Amino acid sequence: MNTSSDNLRLYVPGTHKNIVPFMRDVFTIPTNARQKPTLIGSVCEECEEHFFPKMGQKATCDNPFCPRSTSTTNLSGRGKILSATIMRETAEGAGDRERASAVILLEEGIKINSLIIGWDGYRSMLSPGSPVELVLQEMGLNDDEEMVVGYAFRLVTGRRKPDEPEIEVAKEEKSKGRRKKAPAVAKTKAVKKTAVKKKTVVKKKAAAKKTAKKKVVKKKVAKKKAMVKKKVVKKKVAKKKPTKKKVTKKKASKAPKGKKR
Repeated sequence: MNTSSDNLRLYVPGTHKNIVPFMRDVFTIPTNARQKPTLIGSVCEECEEHFFPKMGQKATCDNPFCPRSTSTTNLSGRGKILSATIMRETAEGAGDRERASAVILLEEGIKINSLIIGWDGYRSMLSPGSPVELVLQEMGLNDDEEMVVGYAFRLVTGRRKPDEPEIEVAKEEKSKGRRKKAPAVAKTKAVKKTAVKKKTVVKKKAAAKKTAKKKVVKKKVAKKKAMVKKKVVKKKVAKKKPTKKKVTKKKASKAPKGKKR
């Protein structure tokens, strides 16, 4: 999908002889590479409040408590995003294109609406707080063969790496997966087989644990029964043993009787 940042070229000072702004008295056009474009605004001479676009020559401050005149000033052209919106449009022969616009808070405290460029690969930065800077774009030649230049704001990415290619790779992988249905079916069958195998293994392990527990319980019961039997046998044996009576031997006190004569 194309983005609006790919449609227009950035203006580079010195590339064209005849240059005209898209709107007059809105921004400055640098004459060399060292200069940067700025927005043309107004500032109150009393409270130093800034306004954009610039007011007339005899305009006074919008603050009712400060009815002083204003003067023209150049704004920094730097700010941050307050909110952003991505719009999708369809062009004949070019497919779908996306454009981003945002509400920007300038360093001078002014809120303006502007197009955002340079966000291709940095979609996640179209969020509140992301820094932006003013740039100029070549909009094409007019009837007098003059290059018309307009302004927009560009994301200040710094050393941040783009995050869009990863999203595109994920989309491509999804589209490939949709096209190739047979491998997906094979994968699901293989997954089902492995799941069935796992279930059978789990069942076998559970059955083995149950049998092991039963064996342990049986052994314990058998030991208890054996102990009880031993105790009973000991008691019976103790009861059957007779008490030994003391036998007193009679002493042979008398001599054997002789025969009668």
